[in-house]
Amino acid sequence: MGIQIAYFPGCSLHSSAKEYNDSIKVSLGSLGVDLREVPDWNCCGATAAHSLNESLALALPARNLALAEREGLSLFAPCSACYHRFILANRVLQKDEEKLLEVNELIEPLNYKGSTEVRNILEILVEDVGLKRIKRAVKRPLKGIRVVSYYGCLLTRVPHSKASDDRENPVYMDRVMEAIGAEAVPWPSKMDCCGASLNVTEEAIVCRLSGHILDNAQAVQADAIVTSCTLCQMNLDLMQSGTKPEYSHSAGLPVFYVSELLALALGRELPAGQWKKHFVDPKVFLKRVGLI
Repeated sequence: MGIQIAYFPGCSLHSSAKEYNDSIKVSLGSLGVDLREVPDWNCCGATAAHSLNESLALALPARNLALAEREGLSLFAPCSACYHRFILANRVLQKDEEKLLEVNELIEPLNYKGSTEVRNILEILVEDVGLKRIKRAVKRPLKGIRVVSYYGCLLTRVPHSKASDDRENPVYMDRVMEAIGAEAVPWPSKMDCCGASLNVTEEAIVCRLSGHILDNAQAVQADAIVTSCTLCQMNLDLMQSGTKPEYSHSAGLPVFYVSELLALALGRELPAGQWKKHFVDPKVFLKRVGLI
C-alpha cells in the first residue's frame, strides 16, 4: 500500500539543492511514497522571519499547513530549517487560539485548524516505509562503504516539541545507511553546527565550524558524509572546494544527501547532471565502489 503525503520542497530544493529534490522523488517514489507537491506553496520564512515579525513567521508556514490540511495529508518538509519552522508554528497555533485566529485572518480564504502533522525524510523512511521494506528493495548494497551520518543542529532539537529520534544522539539516518548496506561509523560530530547561513556574512566562522566536522569525519576514516540538511550539505561540500583558498579544507570527502545514496542502493538512475552541483566530485568515489 502506498504512502500519500503533501510535499513541501521549499525554496532551496527548487534552486540550490535541486539535486536533493530530484533524488527524493526517485528514491521515495521507488519505495511507494506518493509525493503530492503542495499547490501554490510559499516560502516558510526560514531562516529570518521569526527574528523580524512574529505574525509573519507564523502565517508563512501556516498557509502551507492549511493547504496540506485541506487535502487531508501530512506535510513532508525535507529541509531541516523548513521542518523546524513548521513544527514551531504548529506548536504555537495548536495551543494559542488568539494567534490561530490572527493567522487565519492573514491567510484568508484558507482556514487552518491545526491538524497537519509535519514529517522529515528520516521519519518517513524509518517509521512510515520501514527499514525491512528498504532492505528488501536494495539492488546494489553499499557494502564496505564507511559513512558518517550528519544530522546538524536543527533536525531533532525543536524546542518544546516531541522528537521521534533521540535529540542528542539520533540514530535514524544510521539505521537507514545500515539498511542499504553501508557501515554507519560512530563519531562525535553528528549534531555539531556547521555555521548554516553564516556562510553569507561570516565565512571564517563557517570555516572553523565546518572544518572541525570535516576533521572528525577524517579521524574516523569515513569514506563519505551523508546528511539530510541543505545548508549542511552546502557548507561541508563548499569548504572543500578550493574556490576560496583561505577557507578551504583538504578533506576531499564527498557529501551526499541521504536520498542520493538511497536511490543508488535501490538500483535507480538519477537525472543527468546529478553530481555537477557537488563541489567535491563524488563520481570518482562512486565508480570505485561500483555504484556508477
